[in-house]
Amino acid sequence: MRAGAGVLLLLISGWMQVSVVLAAGYSDPLLLRQGSWGQAYPDQWGLFAINAYARGDGGQSVLPLFTERPLQPVVVAIIDTGVDYRHPELPAERFWRNPLERPDGRDNDGNGLVDDLIGWNFVADNQRPWDDHGHGTHVAGIVAAQSDNARGISGLAPNARLMVLKALNSDGYGRGSDIAAAVRYAVDQGAQLIQLSLGGQSPGELERKALADARRAGRLVIIAAGNQGAQIAGQGYEALPGVLVVGAVAADQQRAEFSDWGMRLDLVAPGVDILSLRAFGSDFLQRSGEADYQPGEAVVGRDYYRASGNSFAAPFVTGAAAILLGRDPGLGPVELARMMRQSARAMGPPGDDQLYGAGLLDVDAALRQSPSSFLLSRFSHASWQLAEGLVLYGQADADQFVRARLEYRIEAASAQWQVLPVPVIRQRSIGPVAVVPVALMPPPGWLTLRLVVEHADGSSRQSLLQLRHLPAE
Repeated sequence: MRAGAGVLLLLISGWMQVSVVLAAGYSDPLLLRQGSWGQAYPDQWGLFAINAYARGDGGQSVLPLFTERPLQPVVVAIIDTGVDYRHPELPAERFWRNPLERPDGRDNDGNGLVDDLIGWNFVADNQRPWDDHGHGTHVAGIVAAQSDNARGISGLAPNARLMVLKALNSDGYGRGSDIAAAVRYAVDQGAQLIQLSLGGQSPGELERKALADARRAGRLVIIAAGNQGAQIAGQGYEALPGVLVVGAVAADQQRAEFSDWGMRLDLVAPGVDILSLRAFGSDFLQRSGEADYQPGEAVVGRDYYRASGNSFAAPFVTGAAAILLGRDPGLGPVELARMMRQSARAMGPPGDDQLYGAGLLDVDAALRQSPSSFLLSRFSHASWQLAEGLVLYGQADADQFVRARLEYRIEAASAQWQVLPVPVIRQRSIGPVAVVPVALMPPPGWLTLRLVVEHADGSSRQSLLQLRHLPAE
């Protein structure tokens, strides 16, 4: 398994020591700064793009948008290359602490692991989940770097408590058995959120079972989409049922060209030129052999690092989930995922589409989203079955469901939508929502299907699926 599914770096030529510093508000200098490496946007542009932070005082200060009331601590399992737990932006209070374990060389909690105080190193089978690669520390910093400490960057979720589970080695690779063991440990030790920014070979039976058990145990599992710029395939972590899959946008809020796409994509979040923490002495883009990369090019001020990839989009969603759960500890994984999807800002057509999922994560809107109010319209995939026709899978439901319909248009975006006279099955979980018999299939060619679900309050939500209908032989 490869950390980050092939993380990418947006290379900017001509390193420039140019910056604009805003006054007042939060005191983290890199949060307040723009242009530290010559870019034309804030150093931590992602926090503003997802409406987690906003500028005040005529643009002269920066403050978070989620400080109305205190947040309860939330345990976040980071399954990755480990974390630099000595980093100055990750003080002890940012880490989960095993309540039953003491640093005395004994297995106090009886789980077979000695001195697993903040997690475990499944690669070396010891109690030191140190990051000797750099990827995991970068992920952890996006979620939980200390805020308002007059130093460096600001993490998204001040209430996140990191459970550090090292399942990938110094080259960013890992065994499926170690990843599965890390997932099981996270569940057994009470992690509420599980962050997985990895890709490569398809998960084996051990990982699949461990992740299925995590979902049954009420844990939200956040997965980074792949970085191949390809349609999400039927195998791989992205295709596992019940996980939340995250793609990436750039600072211009357009889809990152490397970001995998498809109807299994749930959300997008910032994933290009993301500034976060640097593990001591690391330069993981050099280690990964990124093309045209010059050693040290991604290092910012010794302790910080910038990189691109869906690996770094996913932790924005994890941090947002930690904030939501910190405000309302009773939320389950389905509600958490639904609140973020329902409140996401549409980047393409309204509703779900294949490039952006439900849209761009919006933390402020998610905090205002009612967990009991929902309107679901989503295609997940389609299957051609000779005996039945085109079987469409997805979700079609609402807390006050009125009706749903299936429409189509051929090729041109200006073409009129036409109703397909087939019943739509009300589905809260992903399942078959409609079957289009062969006799009712539109003429061959590129076809866009639209699933429209109506709510009793007069609102509606749609999902689009584009496919090519080939003529029968």
